[in-house]
Amino acid sequence: MRVLYLLNVSNASQLSADSGYTFADMLVPALTDAGAEVTVASPVPVGDTRVHFAPTTSPSTKYRARFDPGMDALAALIRDRRPEVVVANQIEAAPAIRAALLEAGVDALIAGYCHYLPFSFTDTDVLELDPAMNDRGLGRSVLLAFAAGLGACDRVLVHSSTAASWTTAAATRTGVELGDKLYVVPAPRDVRLVRDPADITPPAGRATACTGTTAPPASPSSPGVSSPTPRCGSP
Repeated sequence: MRVLYLLNVSNASQLSADSGYTFADMLVPALTDAGAEVTVASPVPVGDTRVHFAPTTSPSTKYRARFDPGMDALAALIRDRRPEVVVANQIEAAPAIRAALLEAGVDALIAGYCHYLPFSFTDTDVLELDPAMNDRGLGRSVLLAFAAGLGACDRVLVHSSTAASWTTAAATRTGVELGDKLYVVPAPRDVRLVRDPADITPPAGRATACTGTTAPPASPSSPGVSSPTPRCGSP
């Protein structure tokens, strides 16, 4: 299977701080291990040398990333690689990818990964636009671009049950039918950040015990939890 992974890198000078790149750098080797022929279209290659690299230029602003996917370059890339699956790291680009596939005469499945939700929901299920994506009132347009991306995908991937709940609610409010194409795919474990407990030597000294409880979320669609201050003392 030929997989084309479209990756928008926003922190090329500090890749360890770019969540999209980190996710791709861990995911595409697993796809390759499973027998896929993977091409990553990105400003920088991933670490696995088995993965093909198609250099691209990332959008210069967060709004260009959502409203200017570059149809000419997309269509040319698709004609060259002839993918069977396209992974869109920027889900707002999915409608342009669908149009580029049509233009190039290529039939491929589109999987969009919602790594950033430009909205949230309050405890009373009120949709709030992300202020970081609402300069001069653009937040509503960003939300609709996100919804259009959901509609253009064959598979929609989110990273948690909360993200799934929010994405489903936003899709419903914008008239997009997700059906059974929404999947929760937690980010893979990054061995560079998470160590096996068996490899950790406990520090010398005496531990203290802390007690406390964590209350459940106020509503299923809200990620907020309240945590009373723990009470710590000697065991």
